[in-house]
Amino acid sequence: MVNITFKFFSALLAIDVKPATYKPSPEALKAPKNSSMQTAANPGFGHLLMGPQSITFLPKVSDMSDPVCNVEPYDAPPVGFQEFPPYDEATATIFRYRQQQAVNLGSWFVHESWMTPSVFDCAAGDGIAEIDIAHGWRSIESARAVLERHWDTFITASDFEWLSSIGINTVRLPIGYWNLGPEFCRDTPFADVAEVYRSSWSRVVRAINMAGMYGLGVLVDLHGAVGSQNGQDHSGVSDGQMNLFSDAGNVDKTINVLTYLTKELVHVNNIVGIEILNEPKYVGELEGFYGRAIDAMRAVDPDAAKFPLYVHDGFDLDRFSKYLSGRHDFTVQDHHSYFVYTDSDRQESAVQHAKDIGDAVSSFLQKASDQVHRNMIVGEFSCALTPESMAQNPDDGDKARKDFCGGQVDTYAARTGGWHFWC
Repeated sequence: MVNITFKFFSALLAIDVKPATYKPSPEALKAPKNSSMQTAANPGFGHLLMGPQSITFLPKVSDMSDPVCNVEPYDAPPVGFQEFPPYDEATATIFRYRQQQAVNLGSWFVHESWMTPSVFDCAAGDGIAEIDIAHGWRSIESARAVLERHWDTFITASDFEWLSSIGINTVRLPIGYWNLGPEFCRDTPFADVAEVYRSSWSRVVRAINMAGMYGLGVLVDLHGAVGSQNGQDHSGVSDGQMNLFSDAGNVDKTINVLTYLTKELVHVNNIVGIEILNEPKYVGELEGFYGRAIDAMRAVDPDAAKFPLYVHDGFDLDRFSKYLSGRHDFTVQDHHSYFVYTDSDRQESAVQHAKDIGDAVSSFLQKASDQVHRNMIVGEFSCALTPESMAQNPDDGDKARKDFCGGQVDTYAARTGGWHFWC
């Protein structure tokens, strides 16, 4: 693990990671109507929660008459019919049980305006979410050309090769239901722009195969569910509405998406699992939804009975470690860890944050991990700290941030089944 950490952070320094390169709060972009973010039961564990927001981001949204909205036709290279290599259970078992040293492939198939602002230049509406891109760029044909060019060039085989060379063995791949193609967009907000995604699924399959070429496992993460599981822009919507759990039709459609993913991926050697939902807002129906989804996914194929299914805890570490401790199938808890959103985050120095990682945070994770028999990952984290935190270590900020970042990797590796850096 020491060698992996050294390579990983050498790579981060090589690409010049800055103190401010953290995810802007989704709620600062468009707060869900009539709702607020839930918190966990643990007092003092606010570092691992999405708390009160103060970070804002104003995306660039051009007038449709702007020349930048003139899209050149894209003669996409043929993707063809993508097939997976023959299934080998022994190989798949290695991918699915080994500890994960991973990165997220953010804003490849599910866009966030702070990560890939250029694809939002001519987005429609609020211009902050995937649906705005699909409805923008003057026409369906132009929006499709913009996205296909992005899918083909944003991440390529050489990137997977590089990740493998620095010790990464897994990637988390966020997708939305729209990426499965027009059939899955029917009777959803993407129905009118479904043709934008005509060739999206074949590119998702290609991404999985490219990762496999370099020995990388893939955790396929449903970042955007039908109706939205959290009302956030990174779930594909820009209206702030969370309409998954309150709408039986949206529940059925989302479970249909999940069973399709299971059918397609259960026999893929380098698939480490499927994450059922990304960062759902906690509501009383969440556990019931998870139970129904898991049952449906397990029923797809006899081999799905032992297929890894990942459950995001809605930022409530205790609740879901207790929930999953009562299950006896291959379910894995996903917890996300950020240190930039709360007042206490801003008040603490980088040095103190690093100390907390090795003390309180480590203790909380150990307790939860023990309950789920170490079937837990930290599916998102970053090296980011606020300017206020960094200002408290003016003489050696780089070292303080490196200690903070390295401390996270060491703690998450020691306490859980793996870590996934957000990028």
